Amino acid sequence: MRERDLKMVMQHEILKKIAHKQLTSINKKAYPIFQSKADQVLEDIDAYVDESETIPDVIFLDLPGTVNTAGILKTLTKVHYIFSAITVDRFVLESTLSFTHVLTNVLMKETQTGIWAVHLFWNQVDGRERTLLYKNYSKVISDLGLPLMETSITDNKRFRKEGELTSKTVFRSTLFFVLLLLTSS
Repeated sequence: MRERDLKMVMQHEILKKIAHKQLTSINKKAYPIFQSKADQVLEDIDAYVDESETIPDVIFLDLPGTVNTAGILKTLTKVHYIFSAITVDRFVLESTLSFTHVLTNVLMKETQTGIWAVHLFWNQVDGRERTLLYKNYSKVISDLGLPLMETSITDNKRFRKEGELTSKTVFRSTLFFVLLLLTSS
């Protein structure tokens, strides 16, 4: 995605100006992105940090949503914080709660792990859905003793759009995401 975003920006003057203005106003480069497999990512992170001029304060991993991926449990035991998205979908919710239970009640209690905390959060929240549904599911999560963040992410179709050259609307981009984070906090 980053390669596609860079190509798109470099080919279009409007996006090039917006990117330049953003990066100069925050006086930072775009955050680096690299691909790795779950069973190799820890070694890749170590190599990246060893080669970096500036050691990053935070490294985000976007990992597969299944424990059936090779190396995923080993990788998870080495991270400090896990943020796990849940949706009001029975299958997704049950799967995530089962996974979170294993993390918090097995891995974190019975083995040596680097995990400091696991945080669940509502994702793709549709404002038209009944809040009672979220309230009931949140109570079940609380009764299970699992941590649920108050923060949620609404289901916003604008962020799924690809960039349109004649528009200045928000669209999915790894380059313009930094500006969105900085301006929304």
